[in-house]
Amino acid sequence: MPGYVDTVDARIVARSVVLCKTTADSVRRLLGEPTRDGLLHGARVMSWTTRLQSPEVFLAILVDSRGVVADLYFDVPTEVPWVPTDQCSRR
Repeated sequence: MPGYVDTVDARIVARSVVLCKTTADSVRRLLGEPTRDGLLHGARVMSWTTRLQSPEVFLAILVDSRGVVADLYFDVPTEVPWVPTDQCSRR
């Protein structure tokens, strides 16, 4: 399944992401091709499925215009909505 991560511990990758510094390309190098690479309200969002068993676990990132991770979503219950917010624009 494209975007499914089974060879890398996604927890380690999620903890290694530094908002406003880590690039989307570096996350892609660690996790492979994303399950989804699309747009949400005009902003680029990439996501990976990191666990297929119930409950599924996802890692998603909001990517700013520089290609830098501006927000991160990881291992949050799917019933909790994620509203990606550019954390870098506040700095």
